[in-house]
Order: sequence, then structure tokens, then C-alpha cells
Amino acid sequence: MDLRRTRLETMLKVLDVDGAVKRVKGGWIATGEPWVYDAERYAWVARQRAAEQQAMRDYVSTAGCRMEFLRRQLDDEGAAPCGRCDNCAGPWADTSVSTETLTAATKELDRPGVEVEPRRMWPTGMPALGIDLKGRIPAKEQCSTGRALGRLSDIGWGNRLRPLLAEDAPDGPVPDDVLRAAVAVLADWARSPGGWASGAADAAARPVGVVAVPSLARPRLVGSLAEGIAGIGRLPFLGTLTYTGPGGAHAARRSNSAQRLRALSGSFAVSDELAEALARTPGPVLLVDDYTDSGWTLAVAARLLLRAGSERVLPLVLAAAG
Repeated sequence: MDLRRTRLETMLKVLDVDGAVKRVKGGWIATGEPWVYDAERYAWVARQRAAEQQAMRDYVSTAGCRMEFLRRQLDDEGAAPCGRCDNCAGPWADTSVSTETLTAATKELDRPGVEVEPRRMWPTGMPALGIDLKGRIPAKEQCSTGRALGRLSDIGWGNRLRPLLAEDAPDGPVPDDVLRAAVAVLADWARSPGGWASGAADAAARPVGVVAVPSLARPRLVGSLAEGIAGIGRLPFLGTLTYTGPGGAHAARRSNSAQRLRALSGSFAVSDELAEALARTPGPVLLVDDYTDSGWTLAVAARLLLRAGSERVLPLVLAAAG
């Protein structure tokens, strides 16, 4: 149906150019002008377009002077080799790579850690969906800038994380190399400007505990990651947020921000046990999840923890979208 509609629209536009029809409110009407299909004309146009496409392919594949090729396409009688294009002068850049450069590039690609920016504004239209959230998210209810091992689109850690987080990947404990990388990200985070080990006057306080986001698809992966980080960092694992939703959070992944937030609203809760653990260990908490794309899961979970008494929420995920 869509293909037929597209072809019809194209035909009407051609008739409009030739004066046989004109667009009006609600559609098209015939003008009464005579019109005959000019087969010879349209065949000539098709041949010209095909020739232009072939010329572009020939330009890319030619072994001769590219400037001369272009000038001949424009019927320039003075067309001659320019001596400056890549075919005339040869490669402009040195294709060799020093060992030092290759080592530095490999080290940079292997280094885990990218920032995850928090959500600072609620989506527009939430009241119309029955959710009383609008405008700027209050500072006391915002999560802090977080960290991810890498982006799924990266050629570094993205290559390692994509199979681990694929929809058909089996759930299981976090691999040792991924856990070590997460610990390395935390160490860099602590030393970064504003980090808890940076020594800056306004540096964030060190996390006092670890909380996990409940996962329907990868509970073992997220749980073992959170507990592993807590063990290595000698932090108490405070628990996991309770999932109370019907699965809408996953169904809304490809929706807009308002629909995603609507699906997440009310999907998480702080259990009495977690609330008691937060009360016993006041201070910043590390919020652990496997993946973030829109940032709304982290925003909703952080808001709950902050309202439950956490001083600050520092998100750490394995992978970020983009």
C-alpha cells in the first residue's frame, strides 16, 4: 500500500508540473488541460540519470587523473592531467604506523570508561499521561553524572559488550575481565576532577554502599556485577530495588521519552529492607545496571533512592547507547 501511494504521489507531481492537475485542499483536481504520456522524453531522462550514476562510479574507480575525468564530463577541450590528485601524485599521507602510535591507540581503545550524563528535565506532556512530573528535575532528585565501561557503538569495549548484552545472550555471572574493567572505571572516576579521591574541595564523597537495578533479562549479570564491585571495594551491598511493574519498561524501549517514562513510572520501589539498609549507611550510593539508552531507568531509580534518604546516587553501567 505504501509503495502504491508513493508511486501515485510521484505521478501526480509529474502531472502537476505539466499542468494537467493541481493540488488543492484535501487532494488533487484535474485542470482540464490535455496531457499525453511522453514516453520518448521520459526514456531520455532515465538514460541521462543512468549515465550520471555510471559516471560517478567511473570517477571512483578510474586509475587516471580525476580532475581530467571531471573536465571531460563537462566537455572541457583543455582537459589534461592535473598532477595533484591522488592518482597523479600518489598517496598524500604516509600509510605506515609506528609501533609507539599503534601501542598508544590500542591502549586508548582498551581503556574502559565513558561519562553518562543524567536526565535534568522531565519530558513534556507527562501530566496529559496522568503523571504529575514536569519541568526541571529538582537537583535533590537528580542522579549524578555516571560512568559506563563503553558505548555499544565503540570499536573498543563496544566489541566486548555487544555479545554480552545481545537480546539472545544467556544470562550469567559477570565475566572476570568485565568486572576488572568496572573496577578500573571506578578507580579512574575516583581520581577524576570532582571524584572522591581527587582531593578537590568540592569533591564527591566516596560511596558508602552499592544498590542494583532489578533486571528482567539479566538478573544474574547485574546482581553479580553489583556484588562483585561491593566485595572488591569493601562496600556493603545494600540490596536491589524491587520491580513492581508489568514489564512495560522493556516494551517501551523504542517509544519516545514520555512513553518510556510512563512505562517506568511506578515500576520500581524501595523495599523496607533496602530502606533500613540506606538508613544504616547514610551517604552516596553506587547504582549498578547493565545498560542505559534513554537514561530514564537511572533517573527514576535514583529519584527513589534520593527520596529514601540517599545523599547522592552515582550510576555505573556496563554499556551506554550511542
